[in-house]
Amino acid sequence: MMEMDDVNQLAAHIRDNGYYRIGVDGMSGVGKSTLAASLARLLGLSHINLDNYLDKGRGGFRDYLKYEAIKQNASELECFVIDGVCLLSVLEKAETSVDCLVYVKRMSYGCWADEADCEVQGDVEVYIKNQRNSPIGHFIEGAETSLGTLGLDEEIIRYCAKYKPHLKANIFYLRKDS
Repeated sequence: MMEMDDVNQLAAHIRDNGYYRIGVDGMSGVGKSTLAASLARLLGLSHINLDNYLDKGRGGFRDYLKYEAIKQNASELECFVIDGVCLLSVLEKAETSVDCLVYVKRMSYGCWADEADCEVQGDVEVYIKNQRNSPIGHFIEGAETSLGTLGLDEEIIRYCAKYKPHLKANIFYLRKDS
């Protein structure tokens, strides 16, 4: 697995390998949209941000996306950078694919900060229940923050357990916390 932490190096690698449909996946708040916008600019491609297809305020993500519009836009553009959480499941439902999957890893002190949520050991429902009951809890941008809920986190954790996007990625982009 190739790891990179420089967007210019990443863009050069993508260009050199002839990728023209690039997906950027990762946990909520890791910088997917920022990276995707930079890649699109550097590569001269269109940027599709799944958040722009979301019927916001409905309490979820995948169930509230406009899949036909995503499918139509992707087929019209042909060459693009697309980003969003739960990307592989969205692409599947929108009958769209990418040639290169970049997975953004949030790094902190040399460690992958979101690894536990991406590589759940054991039953995912037990893990989620334990996280809900944790006194620290999860507080990720866009997630519900009332005690006893994980909001978007639950959806992403289940997605990672099922689709394992970090194992299907062509490239890891390491986003280091400052």
